[in-house]
Amino acid sequence: LSDVTPVRSGYFLTPVFLKQLASIPVEQGMTSVLATGGVNSFVKVAICLVGLGYFARYLSLSAEITNALLVGIIVLLVAGALLLLIMWDKRFSKIVAKLERIPVVGKRLSAFTAVFSSVQKEGRKIRCSLIFVAALIFLSVIAHATALYLIFNGLWYYPSLHLIDFIFIAAFASVLTYIPITIAGLGVQEAGYVLFLQLLLGLPLSAVNPKIVAFALVTRVLFTGTDIIGISPLLKAGLTPAVHASLREVPSSDGTTRPV
Repeated sequence: LSDVTPVRSGYFLTPVFLKQLASIPVEQGMTSVLATGGVNSFVKVAICLVGLGYFARYLSLSAEITNALLVGIIVLLVAGALLLLIMWDKRFSKIVAKLERIPVVGKRLSAFTAVFSSVQKEGRKIRCSLIFVAALIFLSVIAHATALYLIFNGLWYYPSLHLIDFIFIAAFASVLTYIPITIAGLGVQEAGYVLFLQLLLGLPLSAVNPKIVAFALVTRVLFTGTDIIGISPLLKAGLTPAVHASLREVPSSDGTTRPV
């Protein structure tokens, strides 16, 4: 879902599917989404800032490229901070509690406020695990960069580019997907790949190399293709409520119904 929603907002539907597929309480699922999203944001921001310093030593980055990266970094940083504050800052729980006092809609929000309170309680339990989560996210960036490196060398071997270059490119491309102008950064991410590879290879930006465009398109197809694996569980989650409803009662031998 994150690959078909702006700013990858589809992540927030994860608790719903976890509830249907694995009977995991919504508040626990939402806590995992908020914690992972917040830590992911800070890890990507840190890598991008180091990457900017790394590339600035020998690349002439235009103002447009720098500004686009900074916008993505700021969006990611603010979003990450907000996600973690929602879990831990008691002021948010007080604000949500005040919503119940609103006439007409206040009573309808009682279920939401109860879930929010539970999310904050669960959030306090996982603070010690955040370093481990950050390490796993960093390893995922390296795995992503390794895939990019292998794809690039499969299409066009260029010995001057190293794995560390693709680690920073992967982080930059990830940041660009959070710029809320297209679905999951479609087009923006590919443009980022092309621009940075053109600069790293010393090629003029006026003439785009078709091999680099092919690389950007192949990576989009491959990584989106791997996400198709999740279609089956999503379909199962959509069918599960109906199946469960039909199995709650079955006819007995005397013509009446009885619970399964």
